[in-house]
Amino acid sequence: MKKINVFDSALSEWHGEMAGLRFSKLTHQFTRDGVTALYHSLTHQVLYLDSGVCETISRKVGSKGELAEKDQQVVRELIKHGFLVSREHDEYLLIDEVASRFLGKPSFGILYLLLTDVCNLSCRYCFIEGAMPEHHTFSWMSEETAIKGLNFFAQVLKRNPKYQKNNHPLIIFYGGEPLLNQKTFLVALDEIVRLRESGEFPSKVSISLLTNATTLNENLVEAITKNKVAVSVSLDGPKDINDANRVFRNKEGTFDTIIRNIEKLREAGAKVSISCTINPQNLNQLEEVFQWMVDEFQLKGLGFNILLDLPGMTQANEEYARRATEKIIECYQIAREKGIYEDRIMRKVKAFVTKSLHLVDCGGCGNQIVIAPNGKIGPCHAYVSTEKFFPGHVDEVSFDPFTDPIFREWSRRSPFNIPECRFCEAIGLCGGGCPYNAELKEGSIWKVDSNFCIHSKMVLEWLVWDLFSKERERR
Repeated sequence: MKKINVFDSALSEWHGEMAGLRFSKLTHQFTRDGVTALYHSLTHQVLYLDSGVCETISRKVGSKGELAEKDQQVVRELIKHGFLVSREHDEYLLIDEVASRFLGKPSFGILYLLLTDVCNLSCRYCFIEGAMPEHHTFSWMSEETAIKGLNFFAQVLKRNPKYQKNNHPLIIFYGGEPLLNQKTFLVALDEIVRLRESGEFPSKVSISLLTNATTLNENLVEAITKNKVAVSVSLDGPKDINDANRVFRNKEGTFDTIIRNIEKLREAGAKVSISCTINPQNLNQLEEVFQWMVDEFQLKGLGFNILLDLPGMTQANEEYARRATEKIIECYQIAREKGIYEDRIMRKVKAFVTKSLHLVDCGGCGNQIVIAPNGKIGPCHAYVSTEKFFPGHVDEVSFDPFTDPIFREWSRRSPFNIPECRFCEAIGLCGGGCPYNAELKEGSIWKVDSNFCIHSKMVLEWLVWDLFSKERERR
């Protein structure tokens, strides 16, 4: 668990003098209805004060003024938790300590096998197909490449640093539509079983399939169920909403086919979740769409996807980011009551509750390996069509993602290494969003993903006040 000590040891024997104090640059204030929440961005510690008390202390900090004893007790608490520091205290050192301790050290736990970049759908918002060059040549992963990719991952897992051993690795089948390459999918499942039984893979390796669920057959359903593959099906809502964007190549809607196949999976005992992309058709009624999905499929898990821009086309402006975040928060509150896991917001909730640092939000930043259909190796599937950031190949015995410059660079990509993020209130639970989206909008993976920045700040403020409500209920 990634944590850091923020206490200023220079104040270990504080005797009530206010002149030498100041608020840390890592202290942030949220005010509502006469209450001020002081939040520390590295520890997620929150102290709730009467706004009048907070104003009194703020006026006295840095001055020679006296404080009442009860206010001195508050100041001691603020010092203890790093909200108040000495004038000489250097918060840059804390940020640098996080970056040097936890970043730039790849530890791989996720493998994406892109079985093909071909898809039988023509979804209007797809960031994979939307990024493909005009004369892109589509490809299919061979059985041999899949086997080599899995064995490559097995060797990588063994070489993870001892202090970051991953005993629960995840293998994700992705595309395009991965089930269009049925034979390679089935061969890969067999190879995973072999590697697990031989001890090359940990026994708790998990398998996930991201699919549009339009090409399922009995053989696939049987293999999925037998191998305990967790299936995430792309679906955006009821028929009229889903079929507004998720259509076959002939422009016919996909809803009826998807529903039939979800039922086949559920009847066979497969673990099924939904991947829902927030788009103009479902945005304003997302709670109703979410409730419908929960009731229709008795879901235990669901993930919301935020739209990404396409080259030359903005799909998600600031207003969209704000509105989508509001809706995700509303849906999360429903999910929490029903015991349903929503991945996007739970990443931040987990960091906030456990008071640990959420350093990266994208697996590509030091935790995942992507193998393209042609065997190329890179950190991010969004670049599969251009092969940018794909430095290796499964046939290159000497390729080492632990030392490769591209993988090393991506493993450092975090708000803690982006100057404009250093003293943002959300630095400790943001994770930096999507490097691909940052590069597309701003020209570099080292730029800020502006929409995700909005999302993180809004979720943080909601968490702060949600905690306040919970604490008040317990009194």
